[in-house]
Amino acid sequence: MYYDPMECGMRISKLRMECGKTQQQMADKLNISLDHYRALENGRRGGSLDLLIELAITFDISLDYLILGRVKYSDTERIQRELENIMSQIGQLKASL
Repeated sequence: MYYDPMECGMRISKLRMECGKTQQQMADKLNISLDHYRALENGRRGGSLDLLIELAITFDISLDYLILGRVKYSDTERIQRELENIMSQIGQLKASL
């Protein structure tokens, strides 16, 4: 395994979209320029350790996932809980129709 800025950037982009944030909103939150943020998402620029930590905290993910794309068991458990919650909500919505 190795750090691939392009892959990392794609993960950042995907996570941002899942949160419903724009690139400008993320750049503002991270106190960086929009160009810098776009370069991160496009893989043209790697992030500093401080910036990567801030992204991991913002998205509530591990650095291991952000940097290398590896999912830890604890992440899998969190995802499973979220899916169960979503399925429950869908069931409630379906029952109300």
